[in-house]
Amino acid sequence: MSGPPEDRELELREHIEELRKRLIRICIILIVAVSISYYVSYPYLLSFWYSLVGKNPIYVFTPLEWVVIRLSFSVITSLLLLYPYIIYELYLFAKPGLYEHERKFLKSILIPSYGIFLFGTFFAYKFVVPVLYSIALSSAVDPYLSAEKTLTNAFKLLISFGFFFQIPLIMVLSDKFGIIRYPTYRSLRIPVYILILIFVTNLTMDFTGLTQIASLVLFVIMYETGLLILRVLNNEKRNRQ
Repeated sequence: MSGPPEDRELELREHIEELRKRLIRICIILIVAVSISYYVSYPYLLSFWYSLVGKNPIYVFTPLEWVVIRLSFSVITSLLLLYPYIIYELYLFAKPGLYEHERKFLKSILIPSYGIFLFGTFFAYKFVVPVLYSIALSSAVDPYLSAEKTLTNAFKLLISFGFFFQIPLIMVLSDKFGIIRYPTYRSLRIPVYILILIFVTNLTMDFTGLTQIASLVLFVIMYETGLLILRVLNNEKRNRQ
């Protein structure tokens, strides 16, 4: 079988040099984006805070806490905005070693993946995190909310929901490339759920368990959705044969 159309033997040094150039471009753009985002982040971060916890004031317990939070917020927002460019650079690096059908498939999947990730984070931001915080704070009297713990917890949930919403897409992609097939996903269902339970238990500092339950439920729904899609695709494939 012939190799990819642009594939050729390259020395390790050439591979490393090509990857280095693309990573440098990504880092430069990211540093610029984070710097700009940090400079303008203050009002947006305040707006983000009040959308999560209402009128509860922000408490900062260490001198660098607010700086770290603004930097984290800036990095996350910059990565969200630059995600298409980062993926594009990495795709160009891998492109010579890909077959034509692999290139077409990746091109068709990257934009939906980005859209699904944004939808997952928006869904968590708009509907999940505020509700969970409202329930957790409803029993507290004059809560002293640490900026670092409260916002870091929210950031983790937003990113986790963004990734969890992509689970069906990842499952279909890995089955398409023969990395992990449908029967394997089905047989590993329970062990995967146990691992995710352990992961979400350590994901946040919410001792009420609400955020952990919400994350686990979402993962199970997305995993089962992926299994359902794979089962339908496999049945259609068998019917064509």
